[in-house]
Amino acid sequence: MSNKQHYEGSNITVCFDASRCIHSGRCVKGLPDVFRAGAEGVWIFPDAASADEIAALCSTCPSGALTFHRTDGGAGEVSPEINTISVEADGPLCVHADFTLNGEDPGGFRATLCRCGASKNKPWCDGSHTETGFSDPGDVAPFNPDAETDSGRLDIKPFKNGPLFMVGPLSICDSHGQTARVCDKTVLCRCGGSRHKPYCDGTHAEIDFESE
Repeated sequence: MSNKQHYEGSNITVCFDASRCIHSGRCVKGLPDVFRAGAEGVWIFPDAASADEIAALCSTCPSGALTFHRTDGGAGEVSPEINTISVEADGPLCVHADFTLNGEDPGGFRATLCRCGASKNKPWCDGSHTETGFSDPGDVAPFNPDAETDSGRLDIKPFKNGPLFMVGPLSICDSHGQTARVCDKTVLCRCGGSRHKPYCDGTHAEIDFESE
């Protein structure tokens, strides 16, 4: 369930969706005068930096918890030319794409999806991989890294008690940002148990993984 908050400034409105936040810390480290960690109540101050600076930083939020709306005529965030799914070492799947989730627009072009199986906010990552000690180097065996990529929308479909079904043009990258596979359909593990990560190998059925 979304818990989106809106912070209006003179030239930009910053939106924060707490249900998507994985506490990467990029906001408070990047613009500490705007994003004030530990503040009670209001913690985002959009007039403490330029709209360009805030827009640029929001666009680096990996989970998509931070988005923005320019009220000064400045450009909003645009969809990436190539849809990418990056496998983070010991962490989630990082999405940077023009994507839908079960056919619905989630808002924005960024997301972090659980792949450890422990998130209490599936399919979104909530940081549980750290608590559970999930370990995976984020390696992806090269398949066709030099293949041409198409443009178009990616639909992500979490199967009940199963994997993430990806339909649409995408590039899968390893934890070092290297493209390993270009495809228009794949199935990725989200139970944490696959022996062929990041791909699903059916282990979810063996371990009785449960998720809507």
